[in-house]
Amino acid sequence: MQIFTQDQARLYRTARFSDEAHAMQKGLPTVPVRIAFFCEPYNAYHRRNECVFACYVNEDDTTLIGTYFQNAFVDFAS
Repeated sequence: MQIFTQDQARLYRTARFSDEAHAMQKGLPTVPVRIAFFCEPYNAYHRRNECVFACYVNEDDTTLIGTYFQNAFVDFAS
């Protein structure tokens, strides 16, 4: 998995939750969700700095689902 730089992360607007994310947290959307770069902290589990995204239901809904590390997502799109 390529870890994004902050500049790269800011380019993406949508993504889907990975199978691993669905296995760890039930009820996550299966359709693409809106994402926005939030910060780049240290991920102690993977022992690396990793981008965190704020995740929203969709383009028209400002309901925050939560914040997730980049590795929780696949199929990033601008």
